[in-house]
Amino acid sequence: MRSLVTHVNAGWQEQAPVENIGLGGARILIERERPVAVGDTVSLSFTAPTLWDPLVIRARVAWLGTSAAGPRPAGVAFEHKATDAVFALYELIVTIGYE
Repeated sequence: MRSLVTHVNAGWQEQAPVENIGLGGARILIERERPVAVGDTVSLSFTAPTLWDPLVIRARVAWLGTSAAGPRPAGVAFEHKATDAVFALYELIVTIGYE
């Protein structure tokens, strides 16, 4: 699964692989040259089969990992503002569980 990750302050965007996702957050892979730090606000945009429009969720970078080469792992904690977005995320997680 992939997500469009947008850094709220720096303004960069990239398609990032999502390695793990739950209702509380996700583990994503971010290109090494992207300026990102723990505490930064990002948004993740998912294409969900049950929605007309992409599901966009704000998140805060909780941790950054290291890697010798290629993208580096990052953990993001979702900042849920609306219950309908949480339900849409739940439906997305259930859908990818059956793929």
